[in-house]
Amino acid sequence: MSTPKPEKCVIRDMDRHGNIRWYYRRKGCPKVRLRQPYGSKEFYEELSYARLGLDFETGKPLIELRNKPEKGALKGTFRWLVEQYLQRAVKNLAPATRTQKRRVLDAVCMETCLSRTGQPLADMPFTGLQKQHIAILRDQKAQTPEAANHRLKALSTMFNWAVEVGLADKNPVERVKKFRTKSNGIHTLTEQEIDTYLQKHPGGTKAYLAMQIFRYTGLRISDVARLGKQHLYTTKTEDGPQLRFKIRPQKTSKLQAQPVEVDMPVLPPLAEALARIDHDHLTFLVTHTGKSYSVKGLGNRMRSWFDTAGLPHCSAHGIRKAGAVIAAENGATANQLMSMFGWTKLDQAELYTKKAQRKALGDKGSKHLAGKS
Repeated sequence: MSTPKPEKCVIRDMDRHGNIRWYYRRKGCPKVRLRQPYGSKEFYEELSYARLGLDFETGKPLIELRNKPEKGALKGTFRWLVEQYLQRAVKNLAPATRTQKRRVLDAVCMETCLSRTGQPLADMPFTGLQKQHIAILRDQKAQTPEAANHRLKALSTMFNWAVEVGLADKNPVERVKKFRTKSNGIHTLTEQEIDTYLQKHPGGTKAYLAMQIFRYTGLRISDVARLGKQHLYTTKTEDGPQLRFKIRPQKTSKLQAQPVEVDMPVLPPLAEALARIDHDHLTFLVTHTGKSYSVKGLGNRMRSWFDTAGLPHCSAHGIRKAGAVIAAENGATANQLMSMFGWTKLDQAELYTKKAQRKALGDKGSKHLAGKS
């Protein structure tokens, strides 16, 4: 049998027991272990995967697998700081928030823009980071300014915590400017857009029920996905029995010593939509197989319903924002909005009340443009 020809970037290594190991290593990239017998058909197939940057077992990009923090990161490295922060500072945050922070910081760990040899930031000392280095990390996302700014925010929050607990002497993100953007965040639905949606999805449809729940509860999608009969109750009032719903928002309840609760009447349009439900499932919204939606599944379903209505720029969270705008313009106070939408910070509610007040003052003041009659 002829000896297989040497392959470019394939290196041979021997451990202390005399076992031969093969690796694929391209300049500037971490080496990849080749486990199949050298020279076999499976070996060359595994090698082809390595050249494409894919894991032979799963077919997933190697960079995605390496994004996951390795156990026992060397103390003092950037990865070690990220691990400390995620383990100690954000453990009480909502799962979605923790996942988002980890995703952003893991991506920063994999950046090689600060090294001439392609060494990832994860393996470099975090104490050496300066303002100019943070600016370079920011600029890696220059094509998506919102993502760049979000990266700065995540880094600044982590370093502020590190300074507070004595792991760092300074926050290198300070005085690094964010990119200017024209985005106002997630689009807030207008009443006309809500009407357009309801015209396409009339009463009796699942899409209609979803809109009425979002519109008249003001809940986040994570809470709408689990809202059901168990959250309803009836109370006596001067005007007779009143149907209400009570739910603890998942995002904020775990952060408070006394969990936040949203407790509001079931308004007539929502009561009418709930009365049409023809299943006995625990949640109001169910899939075609009769199961509760996952948060991601409900988000995708709403995306489909909006697209069908010709509203590709709208989203479920935009309905929640629309409710806050409508309530504020109809005179709801900041404290009332906090109670209705389960917010824990007054400034969140004041964003809507101040905007509504500004609009009202503009309407009242516009008559003065005409001068004296």
